[in-house]
Amino acid sequence: MNPEYKKVNMTKDQFFYAYKELAKKSLQHALLESGRSGKLCIAGIDPLVTFRAMPGESLEFIWRDGKKEKKDGDPLSVVNEWVSSLNIAYDSELPDFQGGPIGFVSYDYARRYEPIPNIAVDDLQTPDLQFYLFDRWAVLDIEKESAYFMTLPDRGLDPNRLAEQWLEAASANEGCRHTDIPRDILAPERIDVSVSGPQFEQMVRDVQTYIEQGEVTQVNLSVRQSDRLTVTPLTMYEQLRKVNPSPYMAFIGAEDFAVVSGSPELLLKKRGTELSTRPIGGTRPRGKTDEEDINLEKELLSNKKEKGEHVMLVEVEREDFERVCENYTVEVNEFMVIERYSHVMHLVSNVRGTAKEGMSNAEIIKGLFPGGSITGQPKLRTMEIIEELEPNRRGLYTGSIGWIGFNGDMEFNIVIRTAYVKNGVAHIQAGAGLVADSIPEAEYKESLNKAKALWQAKRMAEKDLVK
Repeated sequence: MNPEYKKVNMTKDQFFYAYKELAKKSLQHALLESGRSGKLCIAGIDPLVTFRAMPGESLEFIWRDGKKEKKDGDPLSVVNEWVSSLNIAYDSELPDFQGGPIGFVSYDYARRYEPIPNIAVDDLQTPDLQFYLFDRWAVLDIEKESAYFMTLPDRGLDPNRLAEQWLEAASANEGCRHTDIPRDILAPERIDVSVSGPQFEQMVRDVQTYIEQGEVTQVNLSVRQSDRLTVTPLTMYEQLRKVNPSPYMAFIGAEDFAVVSGSPELLLKKRGTELSTRPIGGTRPRGKTDEEDINLEKELLSNKKEKGEHVMLVEVEREDFERVCENYTVEVNEFMVIERYSHVMHLVSNVRGTAKEGMSNAEIIKGLFPGGSITGQPKLRTMEIIEELEPNRRGLYTGSIGWIGFNGDMEFNIVIRTAYVKNGVAHIQAGAGLVADSIPEAEYKESLNKAKALWQAKRMAEKDLVK
């Protein structure tokens, strides 16, 4: 059977502020927003069931009524199989997402099937996997400004009442307006870092030694920055969506943490049997004027180091896709284009292919995960080096946030430009792709620069600078 639904007119801002209002009633909720050139926004409040797997533990089903049960087996496979068993039909007249698990897979999930050593400190204790399954959810078609309020069939739920609740919540926030935000209005305050400049520079040199020895060709290393957050995480997200609207925005509220994400990067999009990804590699700051912006773009497109790094990343993605796609279907249909964001610009390509017949969603995710653009080449050896050199486990950083539809379609970002908020502290991690001719000091500055939009959003939220 199909989900039951009610369609109403609603703008993107109305959708967000209704979500913000309704989220006050529950600790558990999720929002996925297409911040740039995307088609859909997806939201749910108070899940029917939470799927959670802590490091080294089995998958746990946590029901709304408090009931809990453990399920053995690979957590991703268990979630996929259980959701498939619901037999929810797909309606071609509705948006692509018509219900299914919404959540994330952490970077450290890969430890469940890859022989990665245990060296880094697991101080944040992030779930390896956490998804919500809602029996009431909302989907916005951004371009058409049409919102669909959906419910699981045969549960006695009324989509008309759900639509009324969202419209009432949107009306309660009619005074909210977007504010034009300059590219640079604030510099980040002094914050704690996981590694200092000199420490990171030594890490770069260590990577270059591995490159000289022929063990790897490129490694992505990162720096975690941490600072106390004095407003709600959702208030910080509200500012982030204004400061830096990105293609794969996300907010996840949980009882013991929150996620504030403005990722520009796609790990995987699956529609039917077609798979695609958009690797990012090559970065420059935005110019203060249009002329400076154009000059920085030209410099990025002509820079041999950046272009060489990007070509390597595209090849990593091609190799990953060839493992999960039918022979001769993998292609690069967009190569080295510039995408601009509030504080940086990137080189981006697009890789696509056709999924192998009979391959499950769990197998596809694990075949591509984690994304090669945030590990390096070859992937497993670079993950071993990351574990050796980075002092803390990555947790959610460079994992994936997204959804798995009842019909088998799915879409996941790569978790960058993201704050993981726990115990009142926002942790923001960013990195750089290191190659043989990387300049250690410049790579450290690039890593810090990539986090600026998050810190700007935090400070705006805390200082109430929006007019």
